[in-house]
Amino acid sequence: MSNNFLPSTLILNDKNIEDCIYTIRGKQVMLDSDVAVFFEIETKNLNKQMKRNIARFPEDFCFQLNSLEFKNLRCQNGITNHGGRRYLPYVYTEHGIIALAGVLRSEVADKMSVEIARVFIQMRKFIIENSDIVLSLARLQNRQLEFENETNRRFEQIFRLIERLDLPKVALFCAGEWYDAFDYISSIISSANHSIILVDPYCDGKALAFLSHRKDGVEITIVKGKHAKLKKEEVELFKAQYGPIIIKAINDIHDRYLIIDNDICYSLGTSLNYAGKKLFTVNKVEDKDTIEFIVNKVNG
Repeated sequence: MSNNFLPSTLILNDKNIEDCIYTIRGKQVMLDSDVAVFFEIETKNLNKQMKRNIARFPEDFCFQLNSLEFKNLRCQNGITNHGGRRYLPYVYTEHGIIALAGVLRSEVADKMSVEIARVFIQMRKFIIENSDIVLSLARLQNRQLEFENETNRRFEQIFRLIERLDLPKVALFCAGEWYDAFDYISSIISSANHSIILVDPYCDGKALAFLSHRKDGVEITIVKGKHAKLKKEEVELFKAQYGPIIIKAINDIHDRYLIIDNDICYSLGTSLNYAGKKLFTVNKVEDKDTIEFIVNKVNG
């Protein structure tokens, strides 16, 4: 992670030492390819010397990045793929760079390792002397992230509310308007954030096609009657693809309801398996006591 508050340092081949230092795993490090530029050696030869003298390079001197670390480094700092390398890069700490100079035994490596070490020291000194500023910036960044997350959450709630408000309170479908009925009821189902209760004494497997439009993680409960033709194997196939579903049998309910998140209820004029085959209506139930009574009946 480079630090723009530091004074300008040595520039070589369009590279500034301080801009080549990053913080990874809580350590300040340089990429092998950047060290190779400063040492005027090919990256593969630099790492080859490290591996030949591996005893001099414990993990706090040198380590190889994993794929996620390298991806984050490239995204956050605009790093290129370094010539299309076929392996994940190694990074070197200040001590690792000094150890490299020792095994390379070149005048350039000796000189540059001293320059690089000075920049590491400068950066540590700056962080210590300006720890209050660094801490304040970190806190400010955290507050900004919290604000963004809260804003996104509120916008999502608003959009979901708008989706529900867009649905008319009463809808009428004539025989043959199967697609319109399917689209309308599927829109109700996809608006659920937590739970869906379908009360349909005569439901069959066709009801599952509507329920497949629910969001991931939304709990589904089907309340059926003794005349329902919903088959166990149909339910098992649904579970295999879409997840858990609760089936309850209550024989003293005649009407059909679709209840969203336990507080929005629609009265259905027909079973979902007959939607679009006959004239029927969908009415939004406004009375909260009625909705609460139906929910308690199902859950009781």
